[in-house]
Amino acid sequence: MDEPPAITSFEVVIVGAGISGIVAAQRYLEAHPTCNLTLLERDHCVGGVFSIKRTYPEFWTQWTYGIAEFADMPMERPPEEDCRNDCFKAKYTTQYLEKYVDAKVHQGKPLRDRVLFGIQVKKIEKVEGKWKLSSVDDEGTDYVFTAEKLMMANGENSLPNIPDFPGKGEFGGTVIHSQYFGESNIISRKDIQHIAVLGAGKSSADMVYEAVKTGKTVSWIISKNGTGPGFFAPIDMKSPYTNAVEAAQTRIMTSLQPSIMLPRNLWTWFLHSTWIGVWLVKFIFGTLDKEIRKRADYKGRESTKGFADLEYDTGIFWQNGTGGACHHADLWALVAEHVSVYRDDIRSLSHKTINLNSGTQIPCDALLCGTGWKPGLEFFSPSLLVSLDLPHSPADEPSSTTEKWEKLTSEADKKICQRFPLLAKPPSHFHRKLDTTPYRLYNCMAPLHDDSIIFLNHITAGNKLFAAEAQAMWAVAYFNGDIELLSVEQREKRIAEWVAWCKRRYLSNGERGTFAAFDGVGYVDGLLDEMRLKGHKKKGWWKYWTAVFFPRDLGVAWKEYLDRVNKTA
Repeated sequence: MDEPPAITSFEVVIVGAGISGIVAAQRYLEAHPTCNLTLLERDHCVGGVFSIKRTYPEFWTQWTYGIAEFADMPMERPPEEDCRNDCFKAKYTTQYLEKYVDAKVHQGKPLRDRVLFGIQVKKIEKVEGKWKLSSVDDEGTDYVFTAEKLMMANGENSLPNIPDFPGKGEFGGTVIHSQYFGESNIISRKDIQHIAVLGAGKSSADMVYEAVKTGKTVSWIISKNGTGPGFFAPIDMKSPYTNAVEAAQTRIMTSLQPSIMLPRNLWTWFLHSTWIGVWLVKFIFGTLDKEIRKRADYKGRESTKGFADLEYDTGIFWQNGTGGACHHADLWALVAEHVSVYRDDIRSLSHKTINLNSGTQIPCDALLCGTGWKPGLEFFSPSLLVSLDLPHSPADEPSSTTEKWEKLTSEADKKICQRFPLLAKPPSHFHRKLDTTPYRLYNCMAPLHDDSIIFLNHITAGNKLFAAEAQAMWAVAYFNGDIELLSVEQREKRIAEWVAWCKRRYLSNGERGTFAAFDGVGYVDGLLDEMRLKGHKKKGWWKYWTAVFFPRDLGVAWKEYLDRVNKTA
């Protein structure tokens, strides 16, 4: 940190200055302009995953121009050479967020000046009704911040999951997580020629592609003890809309999802409770799945390096594993020709060598880990994890609590299987179990027994900016006491229904109870309904179902909320 903070006691503290933290601060200050609010950010730049230090040349967004912005500041269209089917290089989201924190000013102070950079939160506890955040700066100086209200906007991508490799001390090469790939010089270093990438998702595919394009010798390792290779969907598939991403931002496309967030009407009943409707849903997703496999041509493409092992195991509908968009027309051809693929597990590391369980040895100067993330909850004690309804060891909670949730989720599961027959019979698949309880937060944000803290971006939704802004709006209304909450018992049933549905709908990814990759529109609709807002809904049934749900529609809803609050003030 450049200089010590003049104030360490705040009305509102937001942990994290990524997408969720930035928009949460902006919406809260719009509702409370004189609020004493700060953001604590461990890095020295805003943006989180999309910060300057984490971008790299082949990092592309999975959202498109027109929906990749907040309601109160349109984004300029990037140059056409950096756009593909309206997706664009991630650096333009970075630039947008940097401009946003400078453009938004309250009481003569831009958002950027409210961020305390270089602050790493180490411990969070509740003391005498206030939140106490024990922190340290880059120089090792300790600070304690206090807050009346706390927003945890550190999200799902803040704590790298790096395996503990036996023999790492003897390796002599470089081992880094994808989080640090952008700021590293791995690709440009001449002493690094042999690169291995461990992981199955988009970050792994990005690192593989960038390494191949720069002439490195590349190995791609995907664990046998996991959900298998990721799927990579083409972004140029035909749609009645500008692009497929926009199509997914409509209620008509959302209605194809067997989701508890769907309205109950004749159309959704037909789609998900009749054999004809279920057949139609399976046909639509099956067609998409076939197209993805056809484009990759896993088994037909000529390769001597194990390319066929990249075919994903479970259909795209189920989202059992990881995945993302395929931005590069030459991805599969390059991988088939130049990348050695291994479906195996790493037994150990030795000098500049990776030893696989099969006995295969791979020369390696740098091991890049696209191995995912842990929940950013390391600040909380085991007892606080339990009381805040966050993932924790089942052994840390009373047996009566465990029994209660098991009963609630079992009852919810039966109802879900009755409503959605397709979810009652998932395909055979590898299922990754967690050793913790799932999240038990209302709307994936609010604990049941403490209304002074809220968790933002601890949900996986397709359009991150869109979901983040809607969560920020709901969070303001929640802290204002403007959400008419159900009783604790009723909220417990709603949470149990969400958890049971998530596990049915998304299999391994649903174990944590916060996965809603295909359900962002329904999720946001539910939040705005609880805020009693209607202005964002298009007039007329046809537009309601078929119009794209743009960020500007969130702006209409937010203005409606502020107008109502100001009238009653």
